[in-house]
Amino acid sequence: MERKTGITSELIGKENSINMYEEDGLLHFIVNPDMEIGPSASGKTTLVASSGGNLSITLNSGRVLKLGLNLYY
Repeated sequence: MERKTGITSELIGKENSINMYEEDGLLHFIVNPDMEIGPSASGKTTLVASSGGNLSITLNSGRVLKLGLNLYY
């Protein structure tokens, strides 16, 4: 997905549930709160977004960060 400013975003995580982009030194994560990607492993909650474990993210500077995200209800 190409943003209006020419900054490229990337869909990451389980079922591409997280939209990520870097702009002006900040890392942005966008999640659709109405999305459901299925039940958690235990079946006790419903996942809205997940990185699918610890995900490596390489910034424009070359620095590598790890993301671990689960959003659920």
